Amino acid sequence: MLRLTITILIALFACLLVGADASRMYIVDDDGFAQYHSIGEAVAIANDGDTIYIKPGIYEEHIVLDKSLTLMPPRGEEGDVNLASDGSDIGIEVLADGCKIEGLTITDFAGPGIFVESKGNEIRKNSFADNVHGIFLNNTSGNLLEMNRMEGGYCGIVLLASRENIIRSNVADGCILAGVLLNSSSKNDIVGNEAKGCTRGVYLITKSQENQVNGCSMVDCDYGVLLEKSSQANVIIGCDFENSTTALALNGVSKSQIQNNSIANSTNGIVLFSSAENSAVENEFVRVDTGIMISESSAGNIFTNNEIEESSSGIVITDSPANKFEGNVQTKVRWGLYVDGSTEESFDNQISESNQINGKPILYLYDRSNEEISGRESGHITLASCEKCVVENSSVTNDALFVYSSRGCKIQDNVISGGYGMRLQGSDENEIVGNLACDNRFSGILLLESNRNLIRKNTLSQNGRDGLSLVESDSNIVTMNTAEANRNTGIRLLSSNETEITENSVIGNGVGIELGESSGCIVYRNNLIENAVQARDDGENLWDWGALKGGNYWSDHSCQGNPCQSMPRAIGNLTADYYPFRDRDGWT
Repeated sequence: MLRLTITILIALFACLLVGADASRMYIVDDDGFAQYHSIGEAVAIANDGDTIYIKPGIYEEHIVLDKSLTLMPPRGEEGDVNLASDGSDIGIEVLADGCKIEGLTITDFAGPGIFVESKGNEIRKNSFADNVHGIFLNNTSGNLLEMNRMEGGYCGIVLLASRENIIRSNVADGCILAGVLLNSSSKNDIVGNEAKGCTRGVYLITKSQENQVNGCSMVDCDYGVLLEKSSQANVIIGCDFENSTTALALNGVSKSQIQNNSIANSTNGIVLFSSAENSAVENEFVRVDTGIMISESSAGNIFTNNEIEESSSGIVITDSPANKFEGNVQTKVRWGLYVDGSTEESFDNQISESNQINGKPILYLYDRSNEEISGRESGHITLASCEKCVVENSSVTNDALFVYSSRGCKIQDNVISGGYGMRLQGSDENEIVGNLACDNRFSGILLLESNRNLIRKNTLSQNGRDGLSLVESDSNIVTMNTAEANRNTGIRLLSSNETEITENSVIGNGVGIELGESSGCIVYRNNLIENAVQARDDGENLWDWGALKGGNYWSDHSCQGNPCQSMPRAIGNLTADYYPFRDRDGWT
């Protein structure tokens, strides 16, 4: 140590010979042979442009840099230069422009390890542990923060009202609020940083605008990147997200660009709340619960050429109109597209056939009249706010055939299998005829708040819930359908009144026909065969149409006559089929 110190002193003496304006070097050692034993002593004597070399040791100090100085360890020394809290809130206050701080370990301060209120500083290769914040830039610009490591604490790096700084190749581990936080800060470059186990990897709030987050890595963070409170026109590009709850979230922001990011093994990929005019282009999602989620009146956003693989849900849109989707490709996604909302306008999105699920197009019609989909193989079909449209001889191989707020349409001779069946919501006076809805995860056909529809000659088998389910749907006609081997119920009505159920074959279901909280319905001339429970009715609906037209055939009820006149079949405690048939199809 003595030989190295003498060498440094000789170099220092040589520098002094250059002239009075030449920069000087100072040596600080907490317990050895050196000019100074505290950093503060050296700072007090130094001038602008000088360098203070700090030998390994523990320094319990609060440092104020009001001169343009460099603080760093001597080259080749082993051990940490540890600046530890002396009870002050701040480790180093940087008040002068052009300071350099490199290679220090700063720990246990009740505020920032380094607090900067000046410009053009370089803070590199420092380690921060258990400070409230690692580095805090306040109303400043032109600083370089590079290759620093932050562990614990509230935030790794904070920028408040600061512009045009470079935050590059830093690591934040286990920060409670954020790895990097920008508040009212614009035009900063956040490049190649890593966040591990932070609540938020990068967090932009309060009109933080025109920043670029480029090539960063977020692992095990609740939010990888979160933009809030009117933080506009930011760019998130080329970042990797792994094991996030939500990789990228935009809440109340606009005109931001999300491009070429990779998201894997996360709950949500990209989520937009109340956000408009943003774009997401060429991002990759693998093994996420939901790839893209748009909600709460997020309008005018553009999603182009994104790829979603091996995921539960691809694209989910709720209460958000005027968004555009082009060229998005989904592979091995359980549910590719789901659109819902409280108003018809919620469905007013542009979703072209260039969007695909397992190589099959998404067919999405909004506010169309007299249009036809015929002979198409698709991954998904939606009719929203349509009138007198036709879907025929087509197939849905992944999602569902979804009909929202549409009237007078014909859905006939289609195949919907291996997905989520057919769903009508708020749709009246349509014809659902001759479709095959089998092996779906939910019900074969589901009607919600849909009235006066004809449901005829459909085959509904081996669906994960019901063959046909009507919920809050009145005055429908259900006739000549086959509902077989569905897990729950063949034909189920809940709060659905004045419905006619006739000439259906209901075979081998958990429950054959079930009427719950429904009234004014009539059920007659149906075959109920070998269902675990043949029928349920908690009301007083009719299960026959008198002696002339009769009731139903029951495979578990023996009687004489077609129909039988004297051996009713009880259904619950309140009603019965008073004219059952002895034979299957005994009415023919």
